[in-house]
Amino acid sequence: MRRIGQSSFTYEQAAFIDGCHVASGDATIVLIGASGPLSLPDELVEDLDELALPESSAAPTVRPGPERSQRDHYPYFTPLLARIGDVDSNQHVNYMALATYYDEAIAAFVKHATGTAGTGPVPDLPPQSYRVHYLGEVTYPGRYERGVVMRSVGTDSVSYELGVFRDSECLGVAEAVGPVAI
Repeated sequence: MRRIGQSSFTYEQAAFIDGCHVASGDATIVLIGASGPLSLPDELVEDLDELALPESSAAPTVRPGPERSQRDHYPYFTPLLARIGDVDSNQHVNYMALATYYDEAIAAFVKHATGTAGTGPVPDLPPQSYRVHYLGEVTYPGRYERGVVMRSVGTDSVSYELGVFRDSECLGVAEAVGPVAI
């Protein structure tokens, strides 16, 4: 547990292979009822306290600004049709499928930006990292669009900002870092 609030808690996780840190992530869980946020039950807070990490000097997670959920923030869009195979037991598109949606958007953007859309091989440029923020549910069936903007280009990497939209409603945003196209 990284943070325990009045109606939410944030946890982080890490994956290791042979002692090497290969992946990490965090999530914030919010308890919500029909009228809005609800207080976490005392028993749950006690249980979460037992899992709390010692105080850290790590910077808090930066939340995306409100402009990220606006369509006009993204100069490039690519269509998306949700697939039945992407649906999980909760009847919405699962997080792994959503990550592939972002991968596909970046590949389409790179093909468009390099002038190879419709020709040539698909670029092998999967991002090394993502930070995903869920704002709504992506469901099946559904027609969506993914917005992409290239935020910065370095010597070895490119940073992207992405969004998933149903009409004008933003259902999620992400940041991704991937290799530079050659």
